Amino acid sequence: MWYTGKTRNRNGVAIIVDGNLNDEVVEIKRKSDRIILVKLMIDEEAFNIISAYAPQIGLEESTKKAFWEDLEEIVQRVPLGEKLFIGADLNSHVGSTNEGFEHVHGGYGYGVKNEGGESILDFAVAYDLILANTFFKKRESHLITFSSGPNKSQIDFVLTKKVDRAICKDCKVLPGECLVSQHKLMVVDVGVKWRKQKHKSNKCIKTRWWNLNGGKMALFKDKMLQGDP
Repeated sequence: MWYTGKTRNRNGVAIIVDGNLNDEVVEIKRKSDRIILVKLMIDEEAFNIISAYAPQIGLEESTKKAFWEDLEEIVQRVPLGEKLFIGADLNSHVGSTNEGFEHVHGGYGYGVKNEGGESILDFAVAYDLILANTFFKKRESHLITFSSGPNKSQIDFVLTKKVDRAICKDCKVLPGECLVSQHKLMVVDVGVKWRKQKHKSNKCIKTRWWNLNGGKMALFKDKMLQGDP
C-alpha cells in the first residue's frame, strides 16, 4: 500500500497493489494529501493509477481550485501513449443524462448534475477522458456510491482515456460491500494481457476480511503472506 496524508488529518488517499504486481511498480508520485499516482509496467506497457479525494462541499473555493490544479498537473505529466485510470471521490454529481457531454458521459449516471459535476465533465473533455461508470447500464443500486439516511448520490468515479474505452469491460458498485458506513465499493474490470504468470492458481477468492477479528484475522494474514488461499 502506498499512502499520502498526514497523521490526524481527515484527508489522505492510498493505492493498494496486488503482491504479484509489486515488482512492476516503477514510480510513485504524491502530489498532495488528496492525490497519489502509482505507475506499473505490465508487458512493457505503462499503467498510471491515480487515487484522488476532492474537497467537500462547504470548504473554501481556494481549496477546491488547488485540488483541480494539482490533479490537472499530475494528469498532464502522463505521456500520451500510457494508460491512465483515475479512481476518485469527487464530491459532486454529473447527473443521469449526458446532454452536451456525450463523448465523456455514457448516459447511465444517477441524480441531477450540479456545478461541481459540470467541472468534472469539463475536466474530462479537456483531457479526452471518459467517466467509465456512466458507460454501463446498471440498476440504481449499482450506480449509487454514497448513501446517508434518505440521501443517495453518485460522487465516486473512475476516469480513463477515451482511447482505452474498449479495455473497460464493466464498472459497477457492489451495494452489499461497504468500505465505510456511507461509501460503497466500486469496481472496474479492465482486460489486460499479462504474460508473466506468477499466480499459483486462477481461482477467484472472495473474503470479507473486514469482518474478521481476533485470531481469525491473524490466521488470514499469515495464510495470505504465505501464499496459501
